[in-house]
Amino acid sequence: MADVPGIEALTMGFESGRIMLRWGAYAASVDAAASDGDVEMAIRNAIKLPPVTMISDKPAPGAPVAQTTAKSASVTGASAAGQSLREIMEDNRRQLADLTAAHMDTMRAGFAKQLQGVQALGRLADKVHSEGDDFLALIGQYTNDLGYGE
Repeated sequence: MADVPGIEALTMGFESGRIMLRWGAYAASVDAAASDGDVEMAIRNAIKLPPVTMISDKPAPGAPVAQTTAKSASVTGASAAGQSLREIMEDNRRQLADLTAAHMDTMRAGFAKQLQGVQALGRLADKVHSEGDDFLALIGQYTNDLGYGE
C-alpha cells in the first residue's frame, strides 16, 4: 500500500469489538475478524483510492513520466509499514483468540456450577420427598396409637 499517503504512520487498536485504523488525518474501522484484504479495502475506501489491482503499472496516455532516482526508488518506509500492519494484525488475531479461549473457559466453569446446582437441587428434592414419606408414616403411627385408624 505504498501509494496510500501517510500509511507509514498507521496505527491499529481494538475498540468496541472492531479494529480501528488511524493514519495521518484518516481513520477506518473493520470487524475484528477482518481479513488483510478487508483491512486494505477499508483503508483505500477511507481515502477514496482505487484497489491496487486497478492501479496500472503504466502511466496514463499523455501523463508526465516521473524521473526515477535512486532516492525515489526506495520504498523502505512503505514496506516496513506493510510488514508492521501484518504483524499488528497477527498480534490482534492472537489476542482475540486468547481472549475468546479465556471467555470460553469461564463459560464452561459457569455451566459446570449450574450443573452442580441442579444436581444438588435433585438431592434436596429427594430428601424433601423422603421426609414427606417419613412424616406421613409418623402421622399414621400416631393415628393408629390413638385408635383413629379403626
